[in-house]
Amino acid sequence: MKRKLVTLIAIFLLASLLSLSLYAKENTLQAHSRIKELSAFTILGEIDLRDEKDYSAKVKYRTLNHEGGMKVRVLEVLKSDVQNGETGKWLYVLLTAPMWVDSGEWVEKYQKFLIFLPDDTPLFDFEE
Repeated sequence: MKRKLVTLIAIFLLASLLSLSLYAKENTLQAHSRIKELSAFTILGEIDLRDEKDYSAKVKYRTLNHEGGMKVRVLEVLKSDVQNGETGKWLYVLLTAPMWVDSGEWVEKYQKFLIFLPDDTPLFDFEE
C-alpha cells in the first residue's frame, strides 16, 4: 500500500513537471542579430548608462549585477563597435522597470539611456 502511494505521488509530480515545460518558452537570446527597434529584454551584469545620446558622454549610472537585471525596450539600434576590447552594439533604450544602480540610487522606469551591449551578453525575457 505504501509503495503504491509513493509511486502515485512520483507519477503525479513527474506529470506536473512535464506539463509545466509545455508552458515554458525559450526566451533567452545569445545572438544579438535579432535585436531591432521595439525589442524588449532583460540584461544581467554591469552596464554603463549614459543619459545623453552621445558615445563620448559621461557615464551617469552603472547597473548592478543582480537577479532582477535591467529591463529595457530598444528605441534605436545605433552601431556596432568595440569598447574595452569587447565587440558589441550601441543601443538607445527605454528603461521599462525601476532598478537600483551601483551608486545606491533608485532609477525610475521610463528613462532613456545610451548603452553599449557586448556581443557575449545573454539577454533574458527577449521579445521581438
